[in-house]
Amino acid sequence: ILKFMIDPIIGDDETGYLDLRTQRPDHELPDDLVVISDIQRPWNVCSGRPEGNCRNIWEKIWRSWIWVDSHGDSDLAEWFVKIDADSFLFPENMKRYVVDKGWSSNEHHYFGHILMHHTHNAEPMIAGAAVFFSRATLKAAANIFREFENTVESHNGEMKRQSDHVKCKDLLTDQEEFITSVCLKQHLGVEAYPVLDETGQELVIVGEIEDVLLWNRTEQGEWWYWKNKPKKHPKTGKDDMHHCCGDLPIAFHGYKDSQWFFKLENELYSEEVSDEGDSWKKYQWRNPTVTEKYFDRVRHAMKEAANIG
Repeated sequence: ILKFMIDPIIGDDETGYLDLRTQRPDHELPDDLVVISDIQRPWNVCSGRPEGNCRNIWEKIWRSWIWVDSHGDSDLAEWFVKIDADSFLFPENMKRYVVDKGWSSNEHHYFGHILMHHTHNAEPMIAGAAVFFSRATLKAAANIFREFENTVESHNGEMKRQSDHVKCKDLLTDQEEFITSVCLKQHLGVEAYPVLDETGQELVIVGEIEDVLLWNRTEQGEWWYWKNKPKKHPKTGKDDMHHCCGDLPIAFHGYKDSQWFFKLENELYSEEVSDEGDSWKKYQWRNPTVTEKYFDRVRHAMKEAANIG
């Protein structure tokens, strides 16, 4: 099941804005596109924010999960992922990962690329590039989020019935990762789980793959990406945890230009891609030697995994 969740307001200053809650577009919307019509804060009308993008991501996220549960999708699948529009997903590798773990969708699981750089009153959280939930966690989270509907914050920041000390709540913010982790820990006791391979290498990549392959903790120091992540592998004892990248990746992130998706599809799946255009053929990796060497490993690992079944 694939759903594209969008805000009810579409358009821009140049072309004008269309409110899909009250106005019909010129063309029929695709069946897999969902308008989150009960969003209370228009993204294009910001109090004190002249740039015209309020980045009201958190409200869109929690209302989307309620929609998924209320419309029955939570009974049609076992595992769920919130993935950004600029992320490339390997669904078969995600399936292999949960099968290898022996996890059940009836258990609570919340997993992906873990971030630990917030230290004050914060829980480790999953980066928003690709956030995974079991069915049990999704359903429980939706019930938590339903409680927000009576305590929604207004677009100018005034609270209706919420106190400042409450951390799991509706809020005008783009920090959906932080509040998701707080809600799951506070109400369910569910903690963020890092998606790593058996050697401790990352499988959900939060940057463009050709760049992240060159990231080095020793050389770069403890910036937010590395901060508070454990270095030493619990089994091998080596100081090489959380580096890039495992050979069965689950997601790459950071490709704002969709032509890169066709480039990745061509590299890792087939010479034939689903796009009718060919502009992606002109695209080149910034670090071609390192990147192609990694892709060779990925292709080999995916072929071996498919043969095993």
